[in-house]
Amino acid sequence: MPVTHWSDALLGEYVRQQGIDVSDRTVGRILHDADLQPHRQKMYLTSHDEEFREKRDDVLRLYYETPTDEHIICLDEKTGIQALERRYADIPMQPRQPVRREFEYIRHGTLCWMGAFDVRRGRPFGFASCDHNGDTFVDLLDLVDLCYPTGRGHFVMDNLAAHDTPDVNEWLDEHPRWTRHFTPKHASWLNQIECWFSILQRRVIARGSFASTEHLADRINAYVLWHLRTDQRFHWSYRPKSWGESGGTSAGRN
Repeated sequence: MPVTHWSDALLGEYVRQQGIDVSDRTVGRILHDADLQPHRQKMYLTSHDEEFREKRDDVLRLYYETPTDEHIICLDEKTGIQALERRYADIPMQPRQPVRREFEYIRHGTLCWMGAFDVRRGRPFGFASCDHNGDTFVDLLDLVDLCYPTGRGHFVMDNLAAHDTPDVNEWLDEHPRWTRHFTPKHASWLNQIECWFSILQRRVIARGSFASTEHLADRINAYVLWHLRTDQRFHWSYRPKSWGESGGTSAGRN
């Protein structure tokens, strides 16, 4: 049977083709008793970075062991944010009836949000942009440097090519008080701004209706300003089993 997404009925049909007399309900009961769910799948991503443990532990030591007078700023771009406008207004929820949304929408383009996240204070900041190249990333570095004019600091970022251009490297050479820390490849979840991007996606973007990219940028900026009132930092607690093997300490959370 040329299918990849199985159901009780499809499995029942296949089994009966093999000469076994069994009903679809019996197939369902067998799968239930065996705790098997062929209709579901979960995605995962494996990092094949040869320096995975070295980079991971460098970031973790940064979160747990950096002196309190040094800044920890996570950087990244949230790219391809679509300014989608719903063609018709949503129908509000009612008892026993969720919000109903018309399928059709109008596209108004995309933008990128160049983001920074202060790990110690839980503060996001940044700016909207039409692109996300090395020059734009340097603009983000300039913004962070302006917001933190004194003291040593650390940048956490992923391995995007725009984060390692000659202009970016020149900027870091000219600003030696800032140190760059790369997350392992395919492990951007170690970058705490990804956690904040997830919140932004759920609370603002996923169900939003935006008449233009300018409207979308305004709504993101409004949420950032609202979020800044709370300054809620993430209670980072990830400690892999190999942490002790790599020289990690038992320091408390940030």
